[in-house]
Amino acid sequence: MKGGKPLKLVVDINVLISWLIGKKLARMDAALSSERFMLVMSASYLEELEDVLARPHLRKYFTLERAEEAMMLLRDTALILEREPSVKPICRDPKDDYLLAIAKAAKAGLLVTGDKDLLVLKSYSKAEIITPGKFIKEYL
Repeated sequence: MKGGKPLKLVVDINVLISWLIGKKLARMDAALSSERFMLVMSASYLEELEDVLARPHLRKYFTLERAEEAMMLLRDTALILEREPSVKPICRDPKDDYLLAIAKAAKAGLLVTGDKDLLVLKSYSKAEIITPGKFIKEYL
């Protein structure tokens, strides 16, 4: 990114799945390959995403080949944290706390999610918590 560091983002796995399934989030491709943004993940996040993408019921939405291409893009472009961040109970749904931990550890500026349990927080650490629609409208 000219004149500064890329904006670090954490993107909820459900948003990435929606990106693969439909055209509504197709502009996410631009964010994932742009120098303006740096997608941040942990190793366990990547493993969970890979497990979800391999589920047979998702084949009706995208091919296994498309899922593998997406994983390659993410591995090539994302910042993978060297250590798993420690997860503390923060969110009203404890299963979402790992996303907050990644955002805090990476000093991310944005957490993109459709999950109401996260959206209700509005921000955490340095990260503003926003919907995919708001991300596309305001940043792409």
